[in-house]
Order: sequence, then structure tokens, then C-alpha cells
Amino acid sequence: MSQTSVKAFQEISEQIPEKRRIVYTALKNNPNNSFYRIAFILGWNVNKVSNRFNELENAGLIEKTGEETRGKFTRDRFSIISDVEKIIEKQNKLYVFFVETKSQLEADYHRCETKEGKELLAKRIQYLKTKISNLKMHSV
Repeated sequence: MSQTSVKAFQEISEQIPEKRRIVYTALKNNPNNSFYRIAFILGWNVNKVSNRFNELENAGLIEKTGEETRGKFTRDRFSIISDVEKIIEKQNKLYVFFVETKSQLEADYHRCETKEGKELLAKRIQYLKTKISNLKMHSV
């Protein structure tokens, strides 16, 4: 790993919350692995690790690098993104996607005629606002 990559890893890992940082570091040390394998390595519940993977992927810090098949199940493998330019590019794409999706849902909310539909859309809009906020917090 280049000096730039090492510096980027240190800066990124300092910014993320503790549980995410632990998973991020475990994935850095064990690249191209599924969250099942990382959960085993950490001795954590699979759901706890999969949630951190989702958060890290939505922050543009990890990416899918392949798949593995265990019996009849296929699992995604992930690695951290060590190239700062690639992280920035991924974060920009995610930001645009989240903002556009939120705008579409807001338009749907205003056209919606049922209370239940509006409640569902409001929850989804809030979820996207949180994703956008988290992405801004972890932007490089």
C-alpha cells in the first residue's frame, strides 16, 4: 500500500464511529471477504457486522470485490477502497443518487392521497436524509 493510501486509511478510520472503524479495520486487514467472515474474525453477530458493512458501503468507503458460493448461497465479498480519488468519485455518485431519490420521493409525497402512503414516504425520505447526512460526515 502506498504512503498516500496509508495516510488516507488513517484519516478515514479516525473519522468513523467505533464499531464501523473496527469493521473497517478488520476488512482492511482481511480484504475480499464477506461480512460473515468478518463477523467470525471479530466474534460478532452477523447482523451487527452486516449493518456496519451497509453503513460503510453507503459512505463510499468499501466496495463489492466479488462473490463466494457456500453450498447453495452466494455471498458478496468486499474490500476497503484505498484510492482517495476513487472514494471521492464513489461518494459523489452516491450523493447524487441519494439526493435525486429523495427528491422523487418528496414529489410522490405531495401527490400521495392516503395517510398511510404519506407516512411510508415520510419514513423513506427521513432515511435518505440520514444517508445523505452520514455521507457528508464521512466525505473525504
